[in-house]
Amino acid sequence: MATVLITGCDRGLGEEFALQYAEKGDRVIATCLDPDAFSSGHPNIANIEVEKLDVTDESAVLALATRLHGTAIDILINNAGIPGPHPPLEGTDTELWRQILEVNLIAPFVISKAFAAHVAGSEQKVIAFVTSRMGSISLNNTGKSYAYRSSKAGLNMVMKSLAIDLGPRQICVLGIHPGNVATTGGRGMTVSESVSRMREVIDHSGPHQTGTFYNYNGQILPW
Repeated sequence: MATVLITGCDRGLGEEFALQYAEKGDRVIATCLDPDAFSSGHPNIANIEVEKLDVTDESAVLALATRLHGTAIDILINNAGIPGPHPPLEGTDTELWRQILEVNLIAPFVISKAFAAHVAGSEQKVIAFVTSRMGSISLNNTGKSYAYRSSKAGLNMVMKSLAIDLGPRQICVLGIHPGNVATTGGRGMTVSESVSRMREVIDHSGPHQTGTFYNYNGQILPW
C-alpha cells in the first residue's frame, strides 16, 4: 500500500486522482479548499484523509508538512492549479496573471520543497506535476494565453531543476500533460480516463525518468 498526497482535490483531476488511488487500496491524503464538501460527497471511503489547504498559504503548507513528519509519501501529485482563461494580448489581466503564477508556479515549488523529505523516505519516491503542453515553447503555434502558458513553462523549469537537485535522494520528478479532458458538453477524454493514463506514467517511472516532460500517454513532449 502506497501513501499518496494530492493537492487540489475539490474537483476534476485532483478529485479523480484521490478516488482512483483510494480504490486501488492506497492511503490517500487529499488536500482541498473545502474538505467538508469533499467528505460529504464521498462519505464511505475510509482510506482518504482530507486536509484543508490553500496551496498559496506557505505557512499552512509548512504546518501540514510538520504534522505529517515521519510519514513516508510515495507519490506527491502537484495538481492544484488555475486552468485559464486564455485571452489574447489585449484581454490579458495582469492581476489575474499574478494570481495564476502564485497558484500554478510558486505553490508547487513550495509544496515540493516542504515534502521532499517525506518523499525521500518512501519506497516509490515520485513527485509528479500536472503541467500542460501549453507550457511548451516549441509547441506554441497559436499565441495568446500569456498568463497560463508562462505559468506552465515556468513550472516545467521548476520540475527540471528539482529533478537535478533531488536526484541524489533518488526522487523521480515528472511533469505530465493530462491531455484534452472534456468539459461539460465538450469533446475529449473523460477525467477518469485522463487520470488513469497519468497514473500509468507515474507507475512506470523511476530514477531514470526523472526530469521528463510527458504526455498523458507516455510520449515525451518537447520543451
